[in-house]
Amino acid sequence: MSDVTVPARTAGEAGSGDPVEPAVLDRAVQVGAFRYPVLVRVGTAASGALTEHVRGLAADRRCALVAGPGVSARQLGEVTAALEPLAPGGPAGGVLVAVGGRATLRRALATAGTAPVVLVPTTLGAMCGASVLVRGDAATGRPRAPALVWCRPDLLDGPQHGGLFPVLRDVLAICPYFYDSVAARLRPDGRYDPATLAAFVALCVEAQSGVLGYDPLGRGPGAVLRYGAGRAAGLLLAARVARRLGLLGEADADAHRRLVAAAGLSTAEQVWPDRAGTLVLLEALGRPHVCAGSLLTPVGPFGSGPGTGTGPAHDTAPVPLGHQDADRGRHETAAAAR
Repeated sequence: MSDVTVPARTAGEAGSGDPVEPAVLDRAVQVGAFRYPVLVRVGTAASGALTEHVRGLAADRRCALVAGPGVSARQLGEVTAALEPLAPGGPAGGVLVAVGGRATLRRALATAGTAPVVLVPTTLGAMCGASVLVRGDAATGRPRAPALVWCRPDLLDGPQHGGLFPVLRDVLAICPYFYDSVAARLRPDGRYDPATLAAFVALCVEAQSGVLGYDPLGRGPGAVLRYGAGRAAGLLLAARVARRLGLLGEADADAHRRLVAAAGLSTAEQVWPDRAGTLVLLEALGRPHVCAGSLLTPVGPFGSGPGTGTGPAHDTAPVPLGHQDADRGRHETAAAAR
């Protein structure tokens, strides 16, 4: 993985409308047999790159544009202007350009048929997930990958708390050597300059591509992307479970809390549901725990008996399946001693 430097702040914050310094942090994603470029651009010149790439993909220069809900007028206007030199038309013989969040992009990729698909994510979370966009075609079931992903972090508006999860997960579980630089750039108010957001996107694209390169289905090393189950609270729960099981040291568990807090997200503890499940757990930052050849560790409900009520002193983390009886006995012994 090449170095990704999180830059110093530039002239404006995301969505502020102030001039910002141009930035180009393009990446090439390799997921199994699929290879496609991810253009991570900041600045008005980025629209020209989209025009040229789409023109190169469409033999007859035709393209169709689909936009999902929630796309801002500013984002859609930039894409429309970039596609204006190209002839409109259906995707047959041309290119389908999909603009929107993660669900919109995945739906377009699954239903586009044989047409090349250009994806324009319009949320930080979708941009940071550009390496996990290989989907099964709805008609054939065969994997499909985009021909191009075009990311414009400078078109994001407002606080970005909701899109930071991939950044936090990838730093904790895949590339902890970026921990200090990312932690120093996180802001509790969720407002970032475009160059910093571009660096976050590039970091995630490289980290995810690295673990999915030889595991496109995410069943081996790529399963690490299930760490935290899509939520910052899930990161904290996984750290607490791993700590309780003696897998993760206190310093690394605390590193989870500090990173989540630096991003302005809640560090409140999550209660494990009263059912069995699986979790990706860490033995150290960047080192997933392997259980019977899998990164998914089966865990069960806490059990029943003394010491299993709820309250400030109650540890609600689960225990590995098959160990509930031993864990219950430990609590009964502790209760008797009291």
